[in-house]
Amino acid sequence: MKRLIVLANFIGLLLPITLHAQSLGVFCWRLNPFVDILCFDIEDKGFVFELTGTQGIATFQTSSHGAANLNRSTNRYHLGFTSHFPNGFHGQFFVSLNTESLNGIWSDNFGNSGDFFFQGAGPLPPGLSDGTDGDYFSHITSSR
Repeated sequence: MKRLIVLANFIGLLLPITLHAQSLGVFCWRLNPFVDILCFDIEDKGFVFELTGTQGIATFQTSSHGAANLNRSTNRYHLGFTSHFPNGFHGQFFVSLNTESLNGIWSDNFGNSGDFFFQGAGPLPPGLSDGTDGDYFSHITSSR
């Protein structure tokens, strides 16, 4: 019985936190110099933003998730997210975004980096990430 009371109190404490979260919508970026398009449903959790979405890579999509926060001293958003690629690959990405343009610079745990271009509200139509400059996944699998 005591466990049930503790559990009920814990749920009661978490309920206001979960009710406060609200989706800001789906927003998309291009991972240059690759053709990958990342679209995240962004939830405002108070001090942090939760990112849940997909990384579209030419012919398939892979799940991605992470978090972002605003660094008030630099007036930039800092994002960290993980994309779960086939064969057990996990790409960990770090992005610094301009608060006005929502463009920025990305880097990853494989040593890649580039521009992170804001594409607008999503989700974006299929095929937008098709291109001739190659996709991120083929690049990281060929460099290993």
